[in-house]
Amino acid sequence: MKAFRIVLFLSFICAMDAFFAPSLNAQESLKSNTVTEYNGKKFYIHTVKKRQSLNEIAEIYGVTVYDILSENKDLKKTNPKAGTIIRIPYKEVVVEEEPTEILEEIIEYDSLAFEPEFVPTSFDSERLYKVALMVPLYLEQVDEKFLNEEVSNKQLLAKPFSYLHFYEGFMIAVDSMVSKYDMKIDLKVYDVDQDTNKVIAALNDTCLAQMDVIIGPFHLKPFERMLNYVKDKDILLINPMTPRADLVIDNKNMVKVKPSYSYQMHWLEEIIKDKYTDNNIFIFAMDSASMQYTEIMKEIALRNIEEFSYVPNKRIKRVIKKYQDALKNEEVEFDSTRYMSDNITFIVDTIDKHPDDTTKLRNQVVVYNYSIDSLNKVMKTASAFRNNLFIVYGDSKVFATEMINKLNILNKDYPVSLIALPDWSKYDRLFNENLMKLNTIIFDDDYTDYDTYAVGKFVCKFRDEYGTEPKDVAYHGFNIAWYFLNALINYGDNVAPAIPTFDIPLLNTKYHFEKKSVNDGYENSYWNIYQYKNYEKQLLQYE
Repeated sequence: MKAFRIVLFLSFICAMDAFFAPSLNAQESLKSNTVTEYNGKKFYIHTVKKRQSLNEIAEIYGVTVYDILSENKDLKKTNPKAGTIIRIPYKEVVVEEEPTEILEEIIEYDSLAFEPEFVPTSFDSERLYKVALMVPLYLEQVDEKFLNEEVSNKQLLAKPFSYLHFYEGFMIAVDSMVSKYDMKIDLKVYDVDQDTNKVIAALNDTCLAQMDVIIGPFHLKPFERMLNYVKDKDILLINPMTPRADLVIDNKNMVKVKPSYSYQMHWLEEIIKDKYTDNNIFIFAMDSASMQYTEIMKEIALRNIEEFSYVPNKRIKRVIKKYQDALKNEEVEFDSTRYMSDNITFIVDTIDKHPDDTTKLRNQVVVYNYSIDSLNKVMKTASAFRNNLFIVYGDSKVFATEMINKLNILNKDYPVSLIALPDWSKYDRLFNENLMKLNTIIFDDDYTDYDTYAVGKFVCKFRDEYGTEPKDVAYHGFNIAWYFLNALINYGDNVAPAIPTFDIPLLNTKYHFEKKSVNDGYENSYWNIYQYKNYEKQLLQYE
């Protein structure tokens, strides 16, 4: 018989779910009902709303930005003005009938997300696994007045909704493990936020010492108290949110799920080896405080790029001609016999006389501090004939926006690509068209591909259970529960030593756990890397 027990210190969760439900189908309501025919094809006629981007519109209609731009040639920007009328390709919904016996097989084996590849047949099916989840729910703020207020964007930003989706995603994984594998789970949920009184109350609970795994707390000070609590106990403590690497030092019972920025250097080396061995490389740090990684990045670049690039003279001739034609059209006087690039003066006549030869150009790696050095310095050494890779490191949205704009101006005369570090994925409303022009590569601790079967099934399950669309933290909650519950069922009391080799598919990321010394805890080293290219975000696969 299935055993599944959840204990909550406070019990407003169901009421909060009911409160949250009215936001279901909010996106669907933005979809136009007007369908017309043009040149033999059907289209939705959509009127752009205020601050609505093409990415958002494409998501509403289930098409790509490229699909929209292909049918609206006069549309030049990915953020069109409010009131602009555009055609959206109409997609017919086709329902295919499956033979009965195939449908039955799908139903039988169609798990919520993934079936573990190596669940032992001899695992202890009668064992009761004890799990504690310490998540900030701010339940003391959920009173009758709160529940009766009208749903609004402002209301949904209230503290009780901050991590509600994490809890809900977590519970979907728990339910899946119980229903599919008859796993017996004693789950205790504690409402623990920044308030130290809440973590003290949790620590005074005698049940806590019997846990196999504790997930949380999410905030630093309560988590540090929990670290001290588990130091001399055989309990695995999971930190779900912090990127800080120092917490795992001398804490062998801890597992840190969010990857540290230092691990990005490994993946940066893989990217340079794969894509940018014959480039000039310019490394920009936002300020002196961001310079700590620049020397590491410089060493990585120097050991992976070729010393020289050999550029065909035909390409050089083509670039010079394009430049000179532009000056002629602008009626600007110039010296037609010479051309400056790569800090070299090219004699045009020499290039013209040897069209089938190549010119050897040295690849350079240069480091700049943006708070001191102007981007104009790059123009002396940048190449008009081959790609110039900019690796930019900074943690300010203002800095990110400024760099993207300036690099796009530079890109008019020099081929430019951008690798943005450490975590520009958190900045919303960066101008996607400019990111596309720079073939920008971005690091993210997760990457949700909505075209995959597992993500689609999770979204449908989440909608059915909670009446709304899952936020990013919902996937995060599911991944943590799915991974560590599977680890428990596979390895029982020996789960900690098995973590470095335990690898199962997750919804939108991977876990590669490592430890730097025998007394340290484990930390995830995996970063998702994607590139803006051809009006899409393309995931880059490196191992």
